[in-house]
Amino acid sequence: MNQMTLRKWRKETALTNAAQKLKSNKTFVQMMEVLRNELPTNQTLPVSGAGAHDFSYAYGVEVGYRRAIMVMEAMAVDAPELGQPEAKFEQQ
Repeated sequence: MNQMTLRKWRKETALTNAAQKLKSNKTFVQMMEVLRNELPTNQTLPVSGAGAHDFSYAYGVEVGYRRAIMVMEAMAVDAPELGQPEAKFEQQ
């Protein structure tokens, strides 16, 4: 099965162009704003009764949430063109 990845997506100019168009849509912009405002860290854990595991779990949720937002934003950016490295054979 061929799964789409961010790397594959960004190589397809038609897809990144469509994502750029979507990012200019006012409704989508507001949806992304809601996502950022609903970060898990904006909702505090209780001061008492939350153990170290609860805080570790909350941190993992936060990292995953931020990563998902970053991937959505990156889908509107073309993959950078990487040139071939230049071989230099010099004596040192």
